[in-house]
Amino acid sequence: MSERSNYLTPDELAIAQAEIGRISQHNIFCHCRNCGYEWVDSTKDVSCPKCRDSRIEAIACWQFPDD
Repeated sequence: MSERSNYLTPDELAIAQAEIGRISQHNIFCHCRNCGYEWVDSTKDVSCPKCRDSRIEAIACWQFPDD
């Protein structure tokens, strides 16, 4: 009996990467580095709706815990 590797197979990795890409397309938490305004958008290529600055920090919301 062989031990199962702790690593994903190339096919499993491709599926996981595709799913992360799909999930990341929506619900992006955005933080303006200029004025501090925060909002959720569907893209990370935006400017701040409050001050129009383009220096935005964007993080996929699924990375945050639900508690």
